[in-house]
Amino acid sequence: MRKIEGQMAKVMKEIISDGDPVVEIEGKKYYLSLIEKPESTVTEDVEADPELKEKLLQAKMDILHSNTYTTEEVVEMINQGEL
Repeated sequence: MRKIEGQMAKVMKEIISDGDPVVEIEGKKYYLSLIEKPESTVTEDVEADPELKEKLLQAKMDILHSNTYTTEEVVEMINQGEL
């Protein structure tokens, strides 16, 4: 990642905020977009949501005990009305 500051940063922000983030430089087109830092981490989300934590722990236990299904098996269960 390259950090851009000053006038160049100002110009790039204007390009992105104008609604057309595609720029052409020396015949090549580039797409500029903002990548925002998430408001919380996965760890914070899991700690804040007991239900999510329980589901993830259950999934981990299922994997450890080989209680898993292939995509084809899940599709078949859906088709048979089991899920």
